This record gives sequence, structure tokens and C-alpha cells, in this order.
Amino acid sequence: MMFGIMAVVIIALGGAVVDYVSLEQTRSRAQIALDAAALALQPEIMKASKDDIQKRALALIVDRIGDTRVTADITDVKIDKVLGSLFIDAEIEMPTIFVSLVGVQTLGARVKSETTRGSLNVEVAVAIDVTGSMSELISAGAGGTGKRTKLDALKDALNTLIDIVVQDEQTPTYSKMAIVPYSASVNLGTYAGAIRGGIRQPTGITSVAWSADSAKTITTTSATDPVEVTTSTDHSLKAGDTIYVSNVSTMTGLSNTILVVRAVTSPRKFTLQTPDGKAFNGSKLKAGSGGTVQKCLVSTCDLVVTSNRHGLTDGENVYITGTGGMQNYDAKVASTKWFNNNPNGDDSGTAAASATFLVSRIANVTLNTFSVVNTPRTNGLNNYGSYTSGGSVSCVTSGCSEFLFQNANTGASGNTGKNTDRRHSISTCVSERTTNAYTDAPPQETWLGRMYDARANPCLTTKVIPLTTNKDTLHNLANNLSAVGSTAGHLGVGWAWYMVSPNFNGPWPAASQPAPKDTPNVLRAVVLMTDGDFNTAFCSGVLSRSSTTGSGDAANKITCNAPNGSAFTQAEKLCTEMKRVGIRVYTVGLDVANLTAAKQIMANCATDASHAYEATTSAGLADVFADIGRKLSFLRVTQ
Repeated sequence: MMFGIMAVVIIALGGAVVDYVSLEQTRSRAQIALDAAALALQPEIMKASKDDIQKRALALIVDRIGDTRVTADITDVKIDKVLGSLFIDAEIEMPTIFVSLVGVQTLGARVKSETTRGSLNVEVAVAIDVTGSMSELISAGAGGTGKRTKLDALKDALNTLIDIVVQDEQTPTYSKMAIVPYSASVNLGTYAGAIRGGIRQPTGITSVAWSADSAKTITTTSATDPVEVTTSTDHSLKAGDTIYVSNVSTMTGLSNTILVVRAVTSPRKFTLQTPDGKAFNGSKLKAGSGGTVQKCLVSTCDLVVTSNRHGLTDGENVYITGTGGMQNYDAKVASTKWFNNNPNGDDSGTAAASATFLVSRIANVTLNTFSVVNTPRTNGLNNYGSYTSGGSVSCVTSGCSEFLFQNANTGASGNTGKNTDRRHSISTCVSERTTNAYTDAPPQETWLGRMYDARANPCLTTKVIPLTTNKDTLHNLANNLSAVGSTAGHLGVGWAWYMVSPNFNGPWPAASQPAPKDTPNVLRAVVLMTDGDFNTAFCSGVLSRSSTTGSGDAANKITCNAPNGSAFTQAEKLCTEMKRVGIRVYTVGLDVANLTAAKQIMANCATDASHAYEATTSAGLADVFADIGRKLSFLRVTQ
């Protein structure tokens, strides 16, 4: 009997080792499960309730323990939004096998875990593709029905990333985000001047005229050598004055003609000579009558524009616009090749309240005036109306507010086979630079490239946002994205880098400046997203001739190739240099399964394979951005 009693005790005591080892193994699994739950749920503390956190934590623990015999309970949850910490206390209980023989039916253990926002400050820039292809439809994915545009999917995913990365509480560590929307360009808005340097700006016009006085009516022109002209009133002319004679009847050669006063014979009479100094011989012509005579401001009787300190030089081309009271020149004289083949196709039309016209070149330049070379004279010079007020004049070389260039449209259908001139206006967008192209050198050292606005591939309307903690600002941009243009992906890469580079030293507000280079505990990261191949690069601030399919038509491209090579090549070099200086790079390819080049650039740019993502659905894109956001939160277990 005693042996039987002792045997039970001995078996129970011996089996206790097994029960306690099992308990310790279960407790270890529970601790790992609780740590994982705390890590997963910490980013949610700013928006989820305590009860919700408790329920989700319990579900995660039960799932991770994976033993239906074990029961678990969350006994306490503490949230500190200031420190960004989450504390979870839990108890587990498991049935015994051997010690139940002596009345101990269960064994329990207590586990606890605390996670806090990472000790690193986070500076992240997100370059998002907003090209025209982002308006295409993709599947909604898991849990959804139908299709939605890629852009709408991007908006949702970007909003998720903003909420995860940018914390409401910015102490003791901060988390800042910059957003760089890109397509064929990147819009710097008010920062553009400090990024790509100054532009020669237009100057205001105060007068446009070709004559120094009003027209005088002609009564007769004599059939003599030289011809003598009689006016109905005093003419106020003197020898050597250039004049324009219009609409004289009968006498050949005196209609719409530039001539010179040879001699003044009376206040109402003068003789004529040709511009080359020869007497105008009318002895073999019929006497004439009627018409008008008017003194010209310059010897060519061209229009003279007054614009104080215009800074222009003889022989320059200029762009003139907004001259009140005048009409578009080519609206009146379409046959005259005075507009360089009508650049951009936007300067012709019917008579308007103000004129917009491109001038081949200017001459007779003084400090404040110049003349318009080869002003059309069909039907007289006064058919353009009389200048009233306003207007401006701009040079049209690279570096001016307007740029006149030869386009690459040499073999397009319906074209004559010759390049035609094209005019584009400066924008607040920027292109690549050719010096220090693959560095984060500051703009004060090397300007970024200009971008002249092509109508078929325009400057984005959505501007970049430098590093900020203002989630409302970031969400507002995300919710108002629009899709337009081709893919200059290298600009997205470069500008994402510049936004987190302490070396770039952009003209941002102090709060948007990246931390100085040697600041400890700073995580700098870039997220690059695209849905297509990089196809657009620039030359002299205009879409280059070497830009590939999808970048726009030849009529809007300049006749030179991109000096730095293709957008793909430039992006790879930028990614290499960015990673070399320690920037962590995540890449996201959206619906690029059949785009070899896009897949390759995303794989090559990422820090490693674990940082390269692909998504094919709206839900998939949201999951990818959420995963990147969680990694960027950079949490650590503290207890």
C-alpha cells in the first residue's frame, strides 16, 4: 500500500519535469507571439482603441502559440502616445499531464512585452509616377470587385503610407516625409528659380509704331524727273527722311512704296528719290493723285518697339505679346513668311484685342528701342491697328522666358521634310543637369536643368512637397493627384534623393531641411514607384530627340539627343550613387509584369531584393505600401 502511494508521488514528481519543460516551451512561444503582436500593433496606437488593440493582440497570440490546449488572456494594455509605446501583459494556462496526479490540474505563466517607436529619426522621400498611363484600369484585387484606375489605387496606398510613417507625436524622435510626383518633369513651384537659376525675363512695352507722325494726303504727283509730290497740308518733312507712299492712282511705283525725300521745295512740296539715292524719274509716267505719305521711324519703315532697358541685341529673335489695340500680324498677312513657319501653331488667328506675334529678328537696337525686321507690308502698314497700351517682349534663346528651337519633325507624315521652328515657354518644372549629373551637389554649385513647357507633354501642375510632418499637407497632395505626361523616371529618382540629402541644401524652409550629414540615429530612405518604362530625357530644357516611344511627338522635341543618355541609364547611375552614400531604397513596380525595362530598373535601384516590390492589383499596391511603411517605422522591442 505504501509503495502504491509513494509510486504515485514519485511518478508525479518525475513527471513534473516534463510538465514544467512543456510550460517553459509554451511560455517561450507565448513571449515570441506577444512580442510579434506588440510590434505589429504599435503603429496602430494612434488611431485604434485600447479594446481593439487588446482583441487583436489576443487573436495574434492564440494563433502564434498554435496549441488548442493552451488558453491565453490579455490582462493589461497600456498605450503612451507621447512616447509612441505599447505595453501588453498576458497570462497563459496549460493543462498538466503528470502533476495532475497530485491535484495540480493546470500550470500558468505571465508574459509581457513593450514596443516603442524606433529610436531613429526617419526622413523618407516618396517618388510617385503620375504619368498618363496611371489613368488605366487595374483589378481591385483581394476582397474587391471590378476595376479602378491605377491613380486611384496609388492615392489610397500613398495615404496609408503617410499614416504609418508620419507619426502624430514627433517626440522624442521625428518622422518626416517628402513627396515627389513625376511624369515628364518635376514641378518645383516657387523654388524653381533657386534650383535652375534665373531666367531672362520679358520687359514691358510702352509703344509700337512705324511712323513718326500722321499721314498727309497727296493732291498730285508730277510726271517729272524727279517726281514732285504736293500735299494738301504742310508735310513737315526734310531732305533725307524715309517715307512710305500709299495708294497713289495712275502713277506706277507709288503705291505701297518706301522712298526718300530728295529735297523740300515748299512746306507742301518735296521731290522723291529711291532708297539707293537715285532720283525717282516720273518723266515717262502719268501724273498721279490721291493717296497718302507718312514719315517712317527707321529707313526700312519697319515697326519700332519701345521697351525700356530691354537688354536685347541686333539680330536676336524675340517674342512679343499683349500689345493692346493691335492685331495678330499673320492674321492679316498669312502669306508672308515672317513667323518662322508659325511656331507652335498658336500665333495665328483672327484680329484680336491684343497682338501675339513672333518676330524673325530685330534691328536698329538702342537702349530702349528696336525695330522689327521685315514687317509685312501687304495692303499698307496701318492694317495692324494702332497700339494703345501694354505688351511685353522676350528673347527666345535658352535661358529666356521663351525658347525658339528647331524641332525634330523631319520625317513626319504630311511634313515637308524640313525641321520647323517651335516656341515653348519656361515653366517651374526642371530637367536633369549635365554637370554633376549623378551627384547630390547643391544647386548653388550646379544648376538643375530648365524645362520649357511642351503643350503635348506639359509641366505637372502638382508640385513637390519637401520633408514635412504635416500629414494634412501630404494627404491633400495624395488626394488631388492627376495623371498626365510621359515618364522621366530619372527625375523622380534624382529628386527623391535630393529631398533627403543633407548635401543638396535645397531652398526649403528650415523645418524641411534634412538633418546634417553626421547627425546620429537618422534613417534616410527613398521609395520609388513606377508603372512604366522610363522614356523621356531632355536637351537644353526641351524633350530630346532621343526620347523613346511614348514620350511625345517629334514636333515638340528638339533636334539634339539627351547629353546624359537615356532616362533608364541616368536612373541607374543615380540609384547607384544614392545607395553608395547610405540611402535605403525601396522600389515598387505597379503592373510591370510585361515591361522588362521597368522591372529591371526597379530591381537594380532597390537596396536589395527584399526592398523590391511588385503589385498587380489595387489591393496589392496598398499592401506593398503598408509593408514598406511598417519597415520604415523601425520599431524595436524594449522589454
